[in-house]
Amino acid sequence: MGAMTAAPGPVAPTKTTTIDAPRGALYAEAFVPPSPKGVVLITHGYAEHCGRYREVAHVITNAGWAALSYDCRGHGQSPGDRGYIDRFDVYLDDFAAALAAARALVPAGSKAIALGHSHGGLITLRALCDDRPPDVAHAIISSPYLALKKPVPGWRKFLARGMSRIAPHFKEKNGIVATDLTHDVEKQREHDADKLNFDIATARWFTESTAAQQYVAEHTDRIRVPTTWLVGAADPLTDAAQSRHVAGRTPGADYHDLAGMRHEVFNETDRGSVFAHVTRVLASN
Repeated sequence: MGAMTAAPGPVAPTKTTTIDAPRGALYAEAFVPPSPKGVVLITHGYAEHCGRYREVAHVITNAGWAALSYDCRGHGQSPGDRGYIDRFDVYLDDFAAALAAARALVPAGSKAIALGHSHGGLITLRALCDDRPPDVAHAIISSPYLALKKPVPGWRKFLARGMSRIAPHFKEKNGIVATDLTHDVEKQREHDADKLNFDIATARWFTESTAAQQYVAEHTDRIRVPTTWLVGAADPLTDAAQSRHVAGRTPGADYHDLAGMRHEVFNETDRGSVFAHVTRVLASN
């Protein structure tokens, strides 16, 4: 397999669009090849945006599938205070609206697959654990935000819980640095130059995402669709050990420990090997 095939580079969206969601329209990018076999819904990570997934979309369209990526509320070109959410359920409502929009890109009855990175992986897993899970055939979960690698001190958690109640929009630096994301120096530069990425986290988001992590850890045995886990073993941001633990309790989980890779496995120097896993999932569906 040639280098260009393994990592094909970004592709322009077929169209940019908006998704009708209960709290207001979300920005989205659609990638639709001729006669798509199905559709993949891409949910990005915290403090970034869907425009960073155009190479992932290229891999998906090369496999004959359509893709829809969207900016989560409070991110990218979607509305909302940066990095803020009232309740995690808002992300789930938006996910459901985005999945409906993704399905509209392909013929009725086509399969849908969910792909979530980091915080998007948390959203995807939380949706799959729900009483009324989304109708997807498979989920691809990349370095999910199920716990931080560096433990949050108790006093900081206490402060966050207090601020979440009295000043939910309270912002602190999120501590994300480009060298934690990938070994690829060019991708590090792109991240830092990208004005749609941001460097803060809000108190309410922290407490809501922490509660969602706990819910997933306690209810992951409810998941009834196959999941493929692509986890950077050298990720300094999210805790690979917690991902392995949760995957171990998830029926039908196929866990891949990606040796030497940092947080953004789709932006790593050897991302072609990661894309091969995505291609295999699509081929088997």
